[in-house]
Amino acid sequence: MSWSSTDLPISTVCADTTVCKKMTVMTPAHRIAVLIITVLLSLLAVLPIPYSASSDSLAHWMTQISDDTPLCRLSIPGTHDSGARYSIADVAGKCQTLSIADQLEIGVRFFDIRLQLVGDRLRIVHSFVDQKQTIDEVLSDMLAFLEAHPGEVLLVSLKQDSDPQNARRPFSQVLEETLLSHPDRICTDRSLPKTLGEARGKMYIFARYADAAVGLDCYHGWADNATFFGVDGLFVQDTYAPPDIAFKYEEIEAALQLAYDFAPLMTLNFASCYLPDSVPPVYAGIPARTINPWLIDTLSEQTAPIGVLLCDFMTEALARAIIEVNDR
Repeated sequence: MSWSSTDLPISTVCADTTVCKKMTVMTPAHRIAVLIITVLLSLLAVLPIPYSASSDSLAHWMTQISDDTPLCRLSIPGTHDSGARYSIADVAGKCQTLSIADQLEIGVRFFDIRLQLVGDRLRIVHSFVDQKQTIDEVLSDMLAFLEAHPGEVLLVSLKQDSDPQNARRPFSQVLEETLLSHPDRICTDRSLPKTLGEARGKMYIFARYADAAVGLDCYHGWADNATFFGVDGLFVQDTYAPPDIAFKYEEIEAALQLAYDFAPLMTLNFASCYLPDSVPPVYAGIPARTINPWLIDTLSEQTAPIGVLLCDFMTEALARAIIEVNDR
């Protein structure tokens, strides 16, 4: 409950009548001071808000960062197997709980999309597990988001994850026809822009499929289950099947340090993994239960950009922890 002077007895508010008279009579100097304060407050209402991930601005966090910031000097939330929300017996295949539309709203800006060509349709899959949506549906969500948030940038990895079924045309041809049909938002350049300002309002493609004619070539030279230097100043930590969870922690930490030591490189640091040597095998959900809270704690002390951190089972708290590194 809030209280004002009208809720209190007059004797309590104005026990000293001299003080009351002084409070109610304004001198010319007082009037000028009040006018100045009023003007300042009105200006503050229209000034841009400084960047802060704590201001519930996750849906447009990039908009609040300077145009001349290099893309490789940002800390960007990403999701591994971004569309993988379905599984076999709720165990194998599931990597996220949030839809791609929801991931966009909490600040995710790097998406790892896995595809299979079935007939003439490109479906989202995780290995052999159908994820019950198409590339057209995913792109519709992403393009609508960019239309509403033109100051943001989307980085999208597109990988052929399973062999085609009943396909009459090559995977690359079908996919690139779709991408080229949106020239206003999907950039098909073979390299990444240098700064955030150059990139705003666009989607950039990381092409992880054979015969790609658009986007950054991430098919040739992408090592499997490894840490490596890729094309166009790209550093990747993607040890997805480590011998144990301690090894994965070491890989993530080493990539965080490298992002600091080799500032010109764009780092893709996959925090996702499963443990195939365990009996039974430990799939993505169990490692994420310990890795994600550890990341939130680790990032609270991070003072330098970390590049792209790709996570399983992304949450708003984890996305926020990544984004807030940009403000230090």
